[in-house]
Amino acid sequence: VFFKQKTAYEIMPSLVGSEMCIRDRWITYDKEGTNGLGAVWVYKLENAQNQQLTNDLFNDHSPVFSLDGNYIWFVSDRDFNLDFSSFEFNYVYNKSARIYAVVLKSDGPKLFKDKNDVEPIKEVEKPVEEMKKEKKEEKPAAPEPVKVQIDLEGINSRITALPIKAGEYKNLMAVEGGVLYISEGNLHKYSIEDKKEEQVMDNVSQAEVSNDGKMMIYSSGKDIGVTKLTAGQKAGAGKLNMDDLMMKIDPKKEWAQIYTDGWRIFRDYFYQSNMHGVDWKGIKERYSPMVDYVSHRADLDYILGEIIAETNTGHSYDDWGDFERVKRINTGLLGAELKADEASGRYRIVKIYAGENWNESRRSPLTEQGVNVKEGDYLLAINGTELNKSMNPYELLENTLGKTVEITVNSKPEMVGAKTYAIKPITSELELFYLNWVNERRAMVDKLSGGKIGYIHVPNTSTDGNRELFRGMYEYNEKEALIIDDRYNGGGFIPDVMVDLLNRKTLSYWERNGLSSMKTPNVANNGPKVMLTNGYSSSGGDAFPYYFRKKGLGQLIGTRTWGGLVGMSGNADLVDGGYIAVPQFGIYDENEQWIIEGIGVSPDIEVVDRPEQLAKGIDPCIEKAVEVLLKQLQEHPVKKVGTPTPPDRSGWNEQMK
Repeated sequence: VFFKQKTAYEIMPSLVGSEMCIRDRWITYDKEGTNGLGAVWVYKLENAQNQQLTNDLFNDHSPVFSLDGNYIWFVSDRDFNLDFSSFEFNYVYNKSARIYAVVLKSDGPKLFKDKNDVEPIKEVEKPVEEMKKEKKEEKPAAPEPVKVQIDLEGINSRITALPIKAGEYKNLMAVEGGVLYISEGNLHKYSIEDKKEEQVMDNVSQAEVSNDGKMMIYSSGKDIGVTKLTAGQKAGAGKLNMDDLMMKIDPKKEWAQIYTDGWRIFRDYFYQSNMHGVDWKGIKERYSPMVDYVSHRADLDYILGEIIAETNTGHSYDDWGDFERVKRINTGLLGAELKADEASGRYRIVKIYAGENWNESRRSPLTEQGVNVKEGDYLLAINGTELNKSMNPYELLENTLGKTVEITVNSKPEMVGAKTYAIKPITSELELFYLNWVNERRAMVDKLSGGKIGYIHVPNTSTDGNRELFRGMYEYNEKEALIIDDRYNGGGFIPDVMVDLLNRKTLSYWERNGLSSMKTPNVANNGPKVMLTNGYSSSGGDAFPYYFRKKGLGQLIGTRTWGGLVGMSGNADLVDGGYIAVPQFGIYDENEQWIIEGIGVSPDIEVVDRPEQLAKGIDPCIEKAVEVLLKQLQEHPVKKVGTPTPPDRSGWNEQMK
């Protein structure tokens, strides 16, 4: 009813840069097809009909009407730019997008008009007095209302690409004479008349144009500014001073609003509209009385947590919003364990964690070049302050991040003969702990298998986990067998690409004169494999062993995984900066059966890593995995580790005769 009573401009004057755009009672938007590719659609308000404009051959998105209503601008991935991996003969297709325009009417104006090279005839100038009189009588013409007409027949043949390089484009906005967009972090404008791209402003994350097209509001980092829509500006132009900007909030009213908004967000983004059969409206009413007694934002978090828990779904989280946090002071760390020595009253360095000092996230300060510190040495002083066991050495390392610190050490608990080294402390030792844990298991597997088996731990299925898996395959692809450790995997991406890497087999070998033979693919392991799991294998860490088993790559050893595979992506925030993480997509199989969520993935061979065994340096899962793989290698030996010897071809010519 609302749409029928008002025009589109009255409803929403500008939706430029958003996921849909309104012009003359038409809405344009993008919609994903059955093949996963987006297309440009339109919806006519008068008859409540929607129509697909672009076909399903490419991924089209972010459509906006031109100001005159003759075109729709949109972004599309139509460039297949092949780029090679640095490690192997493998490739990806990236920077695939350009900006396109589709002419809506079959007889609509051509986007780029052909210029006429005929010299125009100059008109005879009128007398000045006559020109003044005509100018005085002129009245500004009333702007004609924009009319949108769409001819569907042959519309895909009326698509034109703007002559700009392929890349990544977002924040598409129609402006007078062209289109505005963000690319490579900068705001650009393309002018149709001039066929020219120019940079409007650098370092822009988001922008919006005023209705008259003359001004814009933009964000750059934490700054927000309002300025004229002209080229060549620097971020910071027209920056709004918000130092004294204050907003008076009634916490009770805001918390009530957040409660309702959180309930609505979970309802609207939840992957199944039936909310797992829960009476969602009734739940809101049941918990509502508690909101009146909220006295802190954390209390509201508790209530929201109870509400979303009613669906009994993984990946359901709530995150608090606006309230003061304790300011934390970072303490520099040494990448070492210290222990008070009762006999001397000093601190001893009982363990130094090995690092990868070329990698800042895994830098170990006491192992860097020029620092000759050994396990068992005494840490006698930090920055000239002498230490004893009644002191906390980390107090002397407060606020030392990024700074050079002097440590004094000696093999004896005395200053005589001690040496001082300049080091730079690190922020966290977690990566060093992790690397130490992995290296211990690599050494364990190597010793138990006699060097036959490689070990790869995958901490998650996000960036770090993908990097560790590829790095491990790169290092151990010549091993006779592999252990893939999925324990404590924190999830991330859906790991189908990771399983594909493990599923590779060598297809052929290539002899080279004077060089070792090559193989295709370059990184592949042909031997048996097993995967280790436990209850901390979660989300993508649930999917990884499921796919591993489904591909027939080997047995699962350990305990049942977490069981959380209704995944989440992104959804609306709360008004105070808080967030409700809503599970948006659930997993089921080709037999139309729900899988993994709430159940997990059970192992083929159950092995419990008992804590008292782990504390003694015993890893039951590792021991069982090595036992299983050695038995498989005994029953089905790998024909050849590395590349096999090429056959002799000395009599090839005779054979060909």
